[in-house]
Amino acid sequence: MIEIKTIIKTDVLVVGGGGAACTAAVAAARKGAEVALVSKGKIGNSGNTIMIGGSYGMDGASAYHEFHIPEADPDFTKEDLFRAICNDGFNLSDQNMVEQFVEDSPMIVYEVKKWGEEAGQLYKFYRPGNWDVTGRGMGASLLRGVKKAGSIAKFEDVAVIALLKNGNRVTGAVGLDLYRGCLIRFEAKEVVLGTGGYQPYSLKNTNSDMTGDGQAMAYRAGAQLADMEFMLFLITALEPNEMRGSILPVICTFRDAFDYDPVDRFGNKIEIPEQLREMEKTSEMCKLVHIYYYGKAIRDGRGTDQGGIYFDFSRFTNAQIDEMFEALMDHFDGFYPRGKYHGNDILEYKRIIKEKRRIEVGLSSEYSVGGILVDENMRTGVPGLFAAGECASGVFGANRVADAVTEMLVQGYKAGETAGEATLAEERTESSEESVAEVLIGLERRLSGNGDKRVCRIIREMEQISDSALGLWRNEEKLLAGIQELERLKKELREASLPDKSLLYNRELLRMIQTENMLLCTRVAAKMAEMRKESRGLHLREDYSYIDNDNWQVRIMSRLVNGEDVLSVRKPIVTRIPLRPAGKTDYETFILEEELGMANMEEK
Repeated sequence: MIEIKTIIKTDVLVVGGGGAACTAAVAAARKGAEVALVSKGKIGNSGNTIMIGGSYGMDGASAYHEFHIPEADPDFTKEDLFRAICNDGFNLSDQNMVEQFVEDSPMIVYEVKKWGEEAGQLYKFYRPGNWDVTGRGMGASLLRGVKKAGSIAKFEDVAVIALLKNGNRVTGAVGLDLYRGCLIRFEAKEVVLGTGGYQPYSLKNTNSDMTGDGQAMAYRAGAQLADMEFMLFLITALEPNEMRGSILPVICTFRDAFDYDPVDRFGNKIEIPEQLREMEKTSEMCKLVHIYYYGKAIRDGRGTDQGGIYFDFSRFTNAQIDEMFEALMDHFDGFYPRGKYHGNDILEYKRIIKEKRRIEVGLSSEYSVGGILVDENMRTGVPGLFAAGECASGVFGANRVADAVTEMLVQGYKAGETAGEATLAEERTESSEESVAEVLIGLERRLSGNGDKRVCRIIREMEQISDSALGLWRNEEKLLAGIQELERLKKELREASLPDKSLLYNRELLRMIQTENMLLCTRVAAKMAEMRKESRGLHLREDYSYIDNDNWQVRIMSRLVNGEDVLSVRKPIVTRIPLRPAGKTDYETFILEEELGMANMEEK
């Protein structure tokens, strides 16, 4: 029988190792709480944070007036940022969440930059109020902040596998220490989840190890999930093979000096209205444009054998191509060795382009907009449980245009503040023995499985189902089939066999638990995508190609009731900007005629 021999008691338990978790830990410690920070990797060096490919920031007016940065744009105000997030999110944002993002971000954004400079990291400013930083630079900055806070107990290489409860209150968690082969029981007054998103597709990029752990654990503990149908895809390398999954191609498109022609498998140009193509240099809205137009070409049978398109350079001379890449490498100077990006060989990429005159790219999910339903204080509605960053939801509505890095920092800090304050007025409630026993029984079941399938095969099948049902363009037939297949995989995973029956460095056991979490997130996402019978933001339906404000200007939520997903809807919380008028609008007409595309990538 599996036993738990180590019990850690603390005020605030923070789960995660990236931006949301680190800032939550710092904020809770500043409130005087005892804090335990638990990460399944190295703090500041695991998850998505290390793969940051760009920038984070605040409104230009705050950068200019509050922090006296002369290069900032004082005309880009908090009100501009607020309105842009709401409008570009197709009016599904909870506006109280957007207000928290806009109002609280300047302080923590600037403080993290200071942590980074103290740690010797490079930050490059650009208008309106942003800084470029590498993933390693951000990780080192966060680690510096955690160390400065002092009273934070750190537990690395410990994967939290389940939350503990007493009645309806979350009271702690169980962690699996792979290297020691043991379980740790954490008892806490408050628990903060900062565990990142999930990525169920076959083509991976910057978030290949994001498995929806926080979302799934919170859901089982009684929290609601929301907006899971919205997944943000971006251009991703398909060749050369050693760069497959790199986001270097989309980074190229952001540079003013870089140009290309998007073409299909037949060499025909994929036409994008010029006003939308221009967004590549000014707004993250360009990612939605790529999804719509490149995704439509792929959907209509014009994609490559690998399901992508080509960036074509036939009309450019070698000298022009050299100039493009010189400008790109100039931008990366100081961040990476000359000619490198996250280990990718930029010069080799250029050589292939000059030789073939085109390069193959695909579209892969980099960010999950949906997640745990929270309020502006990051409370989940389950007593004792908070969530922040990509594992939460509510700020970006149907389409993310502002920085996810800013989101994780500002929400993490707010969650830590709120949780830290809550501990001052509360006594610790011990987890029920029934809750602990349920976790142990679940582990025994997994280790004793004797089914025919292995976890790796189930993962591959889940990816294929996600590609088909939850890809760039969805339809009723594929979604219903996908939901049925995901239910089948859920049953098969319960019976899957593990070759190793111990806890000591049992990576296959951890993969099984993570796959359970990812299947849960993907299943809920597919059900929400099937329910939303319209196209809005990042959710595109072949069979409902219009925006339907009569019926679907609502957030979809799901709660687990007696083992079943129970979906419901509610209107977004409105504080300042009214919802769109009723009626149906053609999707392409909407993105062409509305004032969309927040200019948050200027002067790059």
